[in-house]
Amino acid sequence: MFKTTDKITDTLTARIAAARQLLDTKVVPYAVPAGRKAAKQVRQVVGERIVPVVDNALVASAPVRTEALRRGRLAAAALRGGVMGSMVAKKRRRWPVALLCLGVGGAVGAGAAWLAQAGKPVQLTPYPLDDDSTDGGLTHDGHEHDDHSLNGSQPLDLTDESHAHH
Repeated sequence: MFKTTDKITDTLTARIAAARQLLDTKVVPYAVPAGRKAAKQVRQVVGERIVPVVDNALVASAPVRTEALRRGRLAAAALRGGVMGSMVAKKRRRWPVALLCLGVGGAVGAGAAWLAQAGKPVQLTPYPLDDDSTDGGLTHDGHEHDDHSLNGSQPLDLTDESHAHH
């Protein structure tokens, strides 16, 4: 029984030696430089592209992370039934922000209305005169009143400049 085990051990040792020789002569000379090149490229990409983006994200998210930490502590204290102690919620007035938003919204709306009317002609219509007709709906020359223009004038069109030079 020991002969079989010794034979298997010798065979395995010879195979391991052959694999190690193959690895040392064929694989390592090509794999190590390729691995070093790949590691260099990864370090370069991480250093040039990923680290600045992560740094920017950390800076940009700092206020949000601080607020989340504060709220987490407050929630944990509330669940324990503890007093908030030194943590006092700040009361802030929001009306200045609301007033600013209303002002900006009004200005944007006025600008949009002004731009929507740009290029359109201005048309003014005069106020109708009071109708105190005692002649039964007839004009002074015997014709009926035109309901569309009670004072006998048409709507004023300011785009037509032909009347301005008379």
